Amino acid sequence: MESEQIEQILREHIRLCSDMHELFIEEGRIMRTTGSPPDEVFLKKKEGYLPVLEKGLEFLQRINEDPTSFPRGLDSLVEEARAQVMKLMMLDRENERLLLKTSLPPKMKQAYGRVAAGQVSKAYGKYGNAKAD
Repeated sequence: MESEQIEQILREHIRLCSDMHELFIEEGRIMRTTGSPPDEVFLKKKEGYLPVLEKGLEFLQRINEDPTSFPRGLDSLVEEARAQVMKLMMLDRENERLLLKTSLPPKMKQAYGRVAAGQVSKAYGKYGNAKAD
């Protein structure tokens, strides 16, 4: 595979990761503002990315078929792609937590509600008063 083709694949992958990042940001915003999981319209939009992701994966796998022919001048693009993927993974993890939280039954949501100021220090104060021997 030629250097120009590899560069084009990497740039397209970075662009796709950027689009996915924006989608994940939107997903998190929906869950934070509504307090509920994303609706069907959003899920269909997210599902629409699957064919594009599969095609991108196919191109990336082609690059890996012959790692000895990988041009060394594209190291910065590879690092940028890795950084984008790491950002996506962290954001996806955060969205999974939000999804779990928004999917809980109402009584369990109350148990995981926000802690009032001073409540944590008050709880730890019970144990902090004991003197060490």
